[in-house]
Amino acid sequence: MTRPKSHKVALTKARRQETWQQLTAEQQAVLIQHIRYRQTSLMMDRQLFGRDGQWFFKAYHYNDAYDTPTEKQLYCACGRRLKHQYVLENGEGTAIRLGITHFADHLGIPETVMRQLQTQIHHINFGLDEILQRIRRHAGLNSTMQQWFITHYHNYPDLPPDALDFVRVGLPLEKDVQADIVRYYKQATYQPKPRRPKPAKLSQKAWAALFQDI
Repeated sequence: MTRPKSHKVALTKARRQETWQQLTAEQQAVLIQHIRYRQTSLMMDRQLFGRDGQWFFKAYHYNDAYDTPTEKQLYCACGRRLKHQYVLENGEGTAIRLGITHFADHLGIPETVMRQLQTQIHHINFGLDEILQRIRRHAGLNSTMQQWFITHYHNYPDLPPDALDFVRVGLPLEKDVQADIVRYYKQATYQPKPRRPKPAKLSQKAWAALFQDI
């Protein structure tokens, strides 16, 4: 199903951290899994040709301790600390761990390819910021709709596979996904109002009898 594009939302680093810290451990885990799924889906079928031949995407790692430098970190091959780490492997089985901005530097992958990838990754990041902004505004489904969706989600396979996880932990979904769920809920629970019977019209004979009595 084609979805309308959402308006881009970009939070400041401080707002992003503040909102993240307000989430429960379960909510954070669902969002991290969402990021991994979106990043992996983006990279999975990419054919990346560099100066040493073709490279294949093998894994994506999200550094959830990025804002706590004293904890274990993820790094690029050049030693730069990373929030998003991509593991690539060539046909000889040589693996390399990189940040997205260093694909061109380390592997010689064309800048045009990298700019396209970076644009798509920025779109994923904007989507995450949109969710965090909706959390700040308490824009999730109400409890009745949450319970209905948890019960009936299997009837709607066109929705993203992690929609159920979001609803179970009380997270708002991306705006267009949540709009779909609200629409499905209204369609499934709609009950037409009973029509009131119209009063019967008096026949000409009845009108004549009525006026005769007056």
